[in-house]
Amino acid sequence: MQWVYSDKPGLTWRHVGMVLLFNGAIGFVLCLLNFAYNPQARNSQFGLYLLANMIYAQLIGCTAAFTIPWLAVRIWRLPKLAMWLVYVTSLVAIAAIGTLLAVGGLLLVGIISAREFWPQFVGSVRTATLITIIVGIASFVIETLRHRVEHTTLELKQQQLERERAQKLVLEARLSSLQSRLQPHFLFNTINSILSMIRDEPKGAEEMLQRLARLLRYALDSQDRSTVSLGEEMKLVSDYLEIERTRFGQRLAFSIDMDHEAMNCELPPYALQTLVENSMKYAIAPRREGGRIGIVVQRENGWLEVTVQDDGPGFSHDDLSEGHGLDTLQKRLALLYGAAGALSIEGNLVRLRVPVGVPA
Repeated sequence: MQWVYSDKPGLTWRHVGMVLLFNGAIGFVLCLLNFAYNPQARNSQFGLYLLANMIYAQLIGCTAAFTIPWLAVRIWRLPKLAMWLVYVTSLVAIAAIGTLLAVGGLLLVGIISAREFWPQFVGSVRTATLITIIVGIASFVIETLRHRVEHTTLELKQQQLERERAQKLVLEARLSSLQSRLQPHFLFNTINSILSMIRDEPKGAEEMLQRLARLLRYALDSQDRSTVSLGEEMKLVSDYLEIERTRFGQRLAFSIDMDHEAMNCELPPYALQTLVENSMKYAIAPRREGGRIGIVVQRENGWLEVTVQDDGPGFSHDDLSEGHGLDTLQKRLALLYGAAGALSIEGNLVRLRVPVGVPA
């Protein structure tokens, strides 16, 4: 077993208070035990006897409490046998010094006379040594275990951060080879957001990384598929919007009105995501105040209809340029569904309609 102790022990007023309280509890318990089992103690005045026990407990206890941490940080790296030999020997010395101070305190307050000093010391030092060794070893073991737990926790957190950094490096390396409809600037912004959150918000960074990982997994899984289920697409869009909400904060508001009976309907990969990304790019991101996106999905009379509406300025089909996300989506719909697939633009509302069933 490797013993670990803090290299920077420090005392605060809280620590001092805890030491005094602990010592007082020991003194009180010893007083009660002596009164219960020691006939000579029962012949003494309880208040005076309690004061004597408190003097012993506080002076011996404080000597140990303020010496042991200083000692422990200097010996815990020694070989185990040597460490325990030095530590126990030091506890015996601490007990002797503390007892000497305690007997001096009894002499100072008048509980004993000068003639009784050395007999009192000899009669008390054995009990004080036994208690000091027991408490000292117990404290050392407890403190060592506490620091080992803290050290292990810190190592686990560090390993977690290293894994997250490694995952992000892998994601960055694979960006150039992914054939997806996610725009590169969105991916890089998301990765930068994750990197900025790692230190102060590790849990938030982990959640954001998990969402991004699902988006990238979706990109890989959907490469060779002409259609995906609406349920898969909705998971993609939900992760996308949650990532964007992390980036934009209160500037982004969105709502989803979902017909759950349509979850198994098929549509082209990134169809809904392209509509939402278009609103993010042209209605939310350019405006300082941000905006709102509303998504409505319903199945009716053999058709799946998806509408995405924002509160931006809107545009028309004539505004679509070659390679625009909506232009590319319209061409994909034509290839998959022929005239049955439709994409209409009505200002700030875009509507997608595809037949429910196998594409033409």
